[in-house]
Amino acid sequence: MIVYAAYSTKTFTTRIENLSYNCTPITSSKEDMELDLNSTIVQDLYSKVATNIREDLAQPDFNDNMKLYLAYRQISDEDKYDSNCNLFDKISMEPYTCEESTRFKPRAFKQEKLVLELKKLFGEKNNIQLTNVRLGTNSCIGGYQYIEKRGEFVEGYCSSQITNSFEVTKKIISATTTQTNIIIKEEVKYHEGEKLSLPENLKSGIYTYIFQLDYNYHYILKEKTY
Repeated sequence: MIVYAAYSTKTFTTRIENLSYNCTPITSSKEDMELDLNSTIVQDLYSKVATNIREDLAQPDFNDNMKLYLAYRQISDEDKYDSNCNLFDKISMEPYTCEESTRFKPRAFKQEKLVLELKKLFGEKNNIQLTNVRLGTNSCIGGYQYIEKRGEFVEGYCSSQITNSFEVTKKIISATTTQTNIIIKEEVKYHEGEKLSLPENLKSGIYTYIFQLDYNYHYILKEKTY
């Protein structure tokens, strides 16, 4: 009786685990399934790729420069440490400078940390080249210079203040899953500033983010389309 009871309990537990697994969005259906817009997975994925108006103005195109910046955003303050300005090339980082003083002490993070975040967000085989982390050419967003000889990204100081008269509202309007894909649709509305017309490269409309579960169990961003 004891053996039978133990066997029955194990069998019941196994069935429950199988049912729980089979009810996940990944395996339950080959057709699109709606996801809760406020669910943890949807909000977490969206937070990694959503941008604000300053970021959009500085880098409206979703290129490798923006991808590098998004990976940088995943790095926590705990991974940064006090550093120095050795080998910092201010010419390639204008308007950023790096001069140590009582007012400014540069921080840095390891090259390996950004490489890891790139893999987690864009896949193991992404072809994104390591370069300075910054958006645009005149904005003060990002501001970490890649110093290959040191194997580090070192912070620069930017004193330029660029005013922004535009606004944007963004919201998720749908989230679906099909097997190993999660598709998030975002509604974007840019608003003109006072007496200023929107730049042509800021386009209101629906943006689609396609995430795919990779072999390392990370949902990587495969595509963003307008």
